Amino acid sequence: MPNFAAATFNPGAPINNPYLPLIPGHVLSYMGDETDPDTGEVTTERNDVFTTSASFEVRGVATTVIRDTVYEDDVIIEDTFDWYAQDTAGNVWYFGEIVVNYEYDDDGNFVGVNHDGQWSADDPGNQPGWAMKASPEFGPAYYLEFAPGIAEDESILAETGLSVKTSFGQFEDVIKIIDSSALSTGVEFKYYAPGVGEITETAVAPDGTATSQVDLYRNGIVGQVDADDSDDVTPALAKLKESKTVEDLAEIRDLEMADFAGIGTTKQVTVIGGSTDSADALGAYFIDEATGAISEGRILVADLSDAASGTSIAVDVPDGQSLCLFLVRGTDEIGVDLEQFADGGMQLKNLLTGAPANVNDPFAPTVMDDAGNILPIQPLSALGADDGGNLLNPAGSMQAIGLSSSAAGASGIEIIGFEDRLNTSPDYDGDFNDAILAVSDAPIPAETLQQLVREAGGGKTASSGIAQSSNEPAGEVPDGEQAEEADDSGTGESLEDTLDEWLTGDTFVFADGAHRVGRVADLELDRWDGFLVDGDWVDFSHLERLCNDHPDGIGAHFDGVPDGVLKAGAALSADGFFIA
Repeated sequence: MPNFAAATFNPGAPINNPYLPLIPGHVLSYMGDETDPDTGEVTTERNDVFTTSASFEVRGVATTVIRDTVYEDDVIIEDTFDWYAQDTAGNVWYFGEIVVNYEYDDDGNFVGVNHDGQWSADDPGNQPGWAMKASPEFGPAYYLEFAPGIAEDESILAETGLSVKTSFGQFEDVIKIIDSSALSTGVEFKYYAPGVGEITETAVAPDGTATSQVDLYRNGIVGQVDADDSDDVTPALAKLKESKTVEDLAEIRDLEMADFAGIGTTKQVTVIGGSTDSADALGAYFIDEATGAISEGRILVADLSDAASGTSIAVDVPDGQSLCLFLVRGTDEIGVDLEQFADGGMQLKNLLTGAPANVNDPFAPTVMDDAGNILPIQPLSALGADDGGNLLNPAGSMQAIGLSSSAAGASGIEIIGFEDRLNTSPDYDGDFNDAILAVSDAPIPAETLQQLVREAGGGKTASSGIAQSSNEPAGEVPDGEQAEEADDSGTGESLEDTLDEWLTGDTFVFADGAHRVGRVADLELDRWDGFLVDGDWVDFSHLERLCNDHPDGIGAHFDGVPDGVLKAGAALSADGFFIA
């Protein structure tokens, strides 16, 4: 048993042990397969180990709080708050944990939670243990945690100076530690690299067969330093493309409370569009501008795929409050009927203190119902972002960005693009077009709404699913022919980027700023670079037919165009045109 009585701790001291550095703001993400010994069924789990800036006193020591969140197919199955502190000798101590295990039935319906494995060194009979010794020295086994009948893990150093290669990289001077417990069979082989921490772990059954293999796949930092917020950019709604990652989130304009504040007003929340393979719900809560306190949450739309473009919900914003929108991802997977929260009742709590959640908390809130039951709901919030991070979201992930529009009348309308995958998920694409919403002080005029919908990639009807918002001409592009090509202007812009200046959704926008109605839904091109714009003329390479559409219904068709080049016949008149 490590001698806790002999250890001394300095309040606020960093945890910088080379083999277990726990630096606030850092996130380590792991993923691996686990085999059920009885059924042989293999499941894939991943977990985010997030070192928060929160402190929690245990046994008279100010510990650093680590939030470890475990997912199976992006559905949360475990959420823990672990407490660590480093003594003056360099040993890292483990003081206990808050544990929430989420339980589901065979059909995937949520049935409740348990707290198996939860313990605290404050409780009688329990003792803190070593999570990592000050230096990798061989010797007897030592307790990692000691709570009789609950947690009795022991560790022993097995090897040092190893060279280990994982899918994440090559690591040198690695140590191997063997963990075991008097409360279970089998052992775990854990490998730690200096400057990183744990890099891989294998669980082995008593007969020697591996039951799980877990590897590090991401080592990130919450947010990025941006010294000058004044030069932040607001991406254009029309520039969002399916699976095209929005880069440099630290340079993107943050969504601030002031943008959504109300003075006893009513905000209109309007569905514009989006593109996702997930069933997402849209919710809202309020933040007190003076104290940062977060109100109860409510569900505005239980399934966005059932909400047609233009669907608008009026939300009354109390005096001194700011509206915050959030998504609940995978509503068809968590087994909770969100309709029950249409009028409120989603209580957001600080699980560490039990107090109502606050926008200034150093980690995301836990959702409970009115009876205090914990729910497997993680609200992916729009507000609270700063320099690419958002502590209102799990692992500090940024889930929403502000967007701009060229639509007439869009001034004063806040347009929000949501990403419904955490940036720690292997399936994260960061395109921020999974749900596109607008917040305004009044209903959006029909003409402006129509243009916003076009910029978002086209409208959708109820129950039709979220519309694709790639903002690219329809038709397949052969593999290898979608690479960006530089133009001849010397600006370094790609052809795709140049065309984006002219093309908005399904409407062509030309240099004079006038909108020419032009449907591209049925455009079939052999190559994306077959569509060129030159002044007020269009070269449709490989296009079979063009039709000038006139208000009087008389159309002129051009068939068999050599090389697809049209000049006078394709002049862009005020009448407009469409592609047949």
